[in-house]
Amino acid sequence: MVRVLAKVVALFCACSGSLLFAMGEAPSRRVHIVSPGFFSWNIEPSLSHFAPAVDTGLAEVRRKYPHFNWTSEFLLRDTMRNCSNLRDNIQYELAKWYYTRSYSADDALTVIIAPGCSEARPLSQLAAGWDILLITSVDYTENMADRSEFPTYVTTSPLTPVNAVIFCALFTEMNWTRLYLLHDTGSSPYYGLQASFLPLRIPTNCRVQLTRQQFHSGVKNVSQQLQPILRDFNSKSRVMLYLGNAIGLRDILIEAVKMNMTSGEHVFLTVTTDDSADWLFSWQTMSSDDELIRGAYRAVMLIKLTDTAAISTPSWRGLISQWRTLAEDKYNNTKLQYHLAPQILMAGHIAFELMAEAVHAASQDGWSHPPPSGKLLAEQLLNHTFDLAIGKVHVLGRGQMAVRHVTTCFDLLKGSFMTCFVSNNDALTERFLWDRDANGTWFGGQSFPPDEPQCGFNGQRNTPECASKSSLRDRWLFGVGTAFGVWIVGLAGAFTLNMRSSPEWILKADLLVFPNVLVRRQRSCMRHFACLAFAFSNSIAAQ
Repeated sequence: MVRVLAKVVALFCACSGSLLFAMGEAPSRRVHIVSPGFFSWNIEPSLSHFAPAVDTGLAEVRRKYPHFNWTSEFLLRDTMRNCSNLRDNIQYELAKWYYTRSYSADDALTVIIAPGCSEARPLSQLAAGWDILLITSVDYTENMADRSEFPTYVTTSPLTPVNAVIFCALFTEMNWTRLYLLHDTGSSPYYGLQASFLPLRIPTNCRVQLTRQQFHSGVKNVSQQLQPILRDFNSKSRVMLYLGNAIGLRDILIEAVKMNMTSGEHVFLTVTTDDSADWLFSWQTMSSDDELIRGAYRAVMLIKLTDTAAISTPSWRGLISQWRTLAEDKYNNTKLQYHLAPQILMAGHIAFELMAEAVHAASQDGWSHPPPSGKLLAEQLLNHTFDLAIGKVHVLGRGQMAVRHVTTCFDLLKGSFMTCFVSNNDALTERFLWDRDANGTWFGGQSFPPDEPQCGFNGQRNTPECASKSSLRDRWLFGVGTAFGVWIVGLAGAFTLNMRSSPEWILKADLLVFPNVLVRRQRSCMRHFACLAFAFSNSIAAQ
């Protein structure tokens, strides 16, 4: 009886499977995601800051598309323990894995999703050669808009476009062409990389005249370092781009106040990749110079290089607690000793959701053997907007996400930074642009200062208004000089008159002689007969 029942059950299962296949239900298709890299909480583009997003991303795609078999693995090797090792060895190690993997290309679809530490270019070359979809969440190849060279490559990096493009767009909006770049060598390595790469990556059409300088914050002689730098800045520009931590900015502003450079004529630009950086740049540090810094912050513009549109969604805020728990419990970030990088986690999570959308779109008509190509998958994402669980995301035709950055200005009354510029991507040209926010003000007004004084740095610009100011200044200087000269002549005349009217010189021989500054010997200040009178008076006194 038991045997008969078992046969009936087996027959029912087989028939059910055949019926499902006949109704169009394809068998489960496997999608395998490989993420090469290394774990290190000290380095933000590492898998440590990426892995929690892998967990939440996989959970979401499994929930949304359960008919696919989603699997993943981290590719870890002893030869890839830091960014430079990863860049040098990624092609060898990934190729070794690819050609010895445990499944065939016909059985599963392979996708590469990784943060990218500096290996985006060699990684994208492999992906293009294998026709595999590649998505990076931090690093990316700048010329990835060339789809003939990078046909399978997409990035969710919040750092796109390159910072040089972001700054250039702001300078163009403000009509600034003179930029003074000051790097704090005592700040985090991120700013050092920006200081090195920024001058090389500024677009040629930006026409920026760049002056570079550096100092080291947090040392006793920081004032002596900054004073000549600020004088040089004042002689060459009115716009400074400071690359460094908040403590270095305070050092700069303290010295700038002493030199009257925080009254609205000078602009101090600074940048952060942390959307919650307002507390880092707070003027309130319980220091004696807090009020001084509060007033000086009016001369500061803070550029937030993070996607402020995506991180403002409720879904994103809900993921923060999950990432925090995963970081502590699963990935050994005990008590969150290391600060989480929410932008990197967000970009990693979005990468998984976008990958699933591409797979779903490319296989709606069935999944034949072999699985969809990497180029086809990438094409499902380009120039499309997706309503993901984390929020709406638009992928540009060049393979980058459309991001929204903000530039904030300090409101003295509120004591905090307020949005004064918002970025956008032009729908037709995909150019990165800045738009003025209606509530943004500069020292309570609507006009931002130019990068050069109206009459030039020496005040000699050849315009009627400047010529009038120069003439007025010259007349004033001539008047002051003339008055001073008259005063000197009058003082000398009074002294001479006093000497001639007083007999005291007859009794004090030292009044007759004074050292000549031009010669070594001493000369008399009187006529020769005065010397005779002096000799005669001495002979009478002797008698």
